[in-house]
Amino acid sequence: MAPGRVDFGVLRGTVGVFAICVLLSVMMVAASGFFGKQMASEYRATHARFRDASRKYLSVDDDARLIAEFYPAFGELSERGIIGAEHRLDWIEALRAAGTRVKIPELEYKLDRQAVVEPEPPLPLGAFNVYGSDMHLALGLLHEGDLVNLFAELDRAAKGLYSVTRCELLREERVKSTDPTRPKLHAECVLRWYTVDLRGQRRLQP
Repeated sequence: MAPGRVDFGVLRGTVGVFAICVLLSVMMVAASGFFGKQMASEYRATHARFRDASRKYLSVDDDARLIAEFYPAFGELSERGIIGAEHRLDWIEALRAAGTRVKIPELEYKLDRQAVVEPEPPLPLGAFNVYGSDMHLALGLLHEGDLVNLFAELDRAAKGLYSVTRCELLREERVKSTDPTRPKLHAECVLRWYTVDLRGQRRLQP
């Protein structure tokens, strides 16, 4: 071979191998970048699923803790007739029985239809509504203690929760009588019976 003369046949093969190596390197770099992006995307998706699962687990754990903490009180209120449907017949029967035990000479009552009660001051009630039913009482009494004893009997035996919203006591304007069972006083009171229930779960009772 003469000096300065290049054998292109040899170079052609070398250049071809070099080009193939460069092409493979470029393909490997591109593939590694694509694979890296895929792995990063998969990692983000997996991490998001892990966070969601963790939140759900913690939520279930919180729910279990709240149930364990508050269910006994909820069950007691439900058993006492405060949570759920109102017990109008129970209230009336308890009032009559209390009047008999206390020996109230005269007892008349009227129970209004129930209505939603807005607490004062306002309270966060969540998914519940507070309902109230007003019971109007007209009582003939022998003495002031009869009224106190009547409410004490209701507190002891009645199923539910009530408050005395108004009570007025007047002396009877009648002819004097020697009959010891004749009322000496007249009382007019309003009791409000309360129940608590989920909103939209029941319609107001007549």
